[in-house]
Amino acid sequence: MQMEDAKEKLVRLGRSMGGAFPANPELGIVFSSGFSLLSLQCDLLLEEMKRRWNPYVGVSNRPQTLDDFDDDELRGCFRFGREELRELMELLEVPPTFKAPGSGRIFNGEEAFLVLLRRLAGRETGVHLATIFDRSQSGISEMYNVALTHVYAFSATGMRLELWEEELPNFARILREHGCPLPHCFGFIDGTMFDICRPIVAQESMYNGWKRGHKTKYQCVVLPNFLIGDWHGPETGRTNDSAMLANSRLIPRLELMKDNVGRPLYLYGDSAYPACGVLKRAPKGSRIPSDEAELATAMSKY
Repeated sequence: MQMEDAKEKLVRLGRSMGGAFPANPELGIVFSSGFSLLSLQCDLLLEEMKRRWNPYVGVSNRPQTLDDFDDDELRGCFRFGREELRELMELLEVPPTFKAPGSGRIFNGEEAFLVLLRRLAGRETGVHLATIFDRSQSGISEMYNVALTHVYAFSATGMRLELWEEELPNFARILREHGCPLPHCFGFIDGTMFDICRPIVAQESMYNGWKRGHKTKYQCVVLPNFLIGDWHGPETGRTNDSAMLANSRLIPRLELMKDNVGRPLYLYGDSAYPACGVLKRAPKGSRIPSDEAELATAMSKY
């Protein structure tokens, strides 16, 4: 954009110089020719920049599926094998087709999901992705957006602790067998945050004073099988862990699950969380009894 503005200014200067020296018109011609030459050089630089940063890639826009990649390519590009990808798409209920909300274009569900995985796994530009999937850059962007929207909407119901209700006593037993000092503890709760660009509107609500940056915050429950059992967010950068816990309504949901199971169940979190009948936390304060300190030290290893 700055190069194009400079080119326009040079063109205007060249035109004005033609009549700027009425007493010596040859001098005006020399200046006008010089500015025209500089304008031509700007054109050449602009073309070079377009070829380098936004090169043209010839694509056929033919839909790509799992069958178009061999096993090594699937592992290298998407971090999953063929059968794992099929199982993952079945679990996430990826539909056969996606419809882009803006253009109304129809995309193959497998292809859109593979684009999502590749963009999350790698750092390629749209040009590189176009060469991998044989799709235009606009198509790559639309497929990524529709697949990401689907996965995010699915997580609102698919990543809930209620789906693991029958397994919670088994999780507590497994942790106990592996030395967990807190009986009936089946998982761990914590908050996390991610950097975002400074919002144009209401940036104060996204600013986190502790990390000194604009953030979005999430709450997750991790289970002994290394999976996220419950996910809540996004929340603003100023939302603390206790407020996220209240907004997620995890405590009343967990109390209901405890009644359904018929035995005690606990989550374990850091000292920022409020202690209650289904949530144990690390001790808080400067004077901590020795037994609580030992328990906190032991629990920190999990």
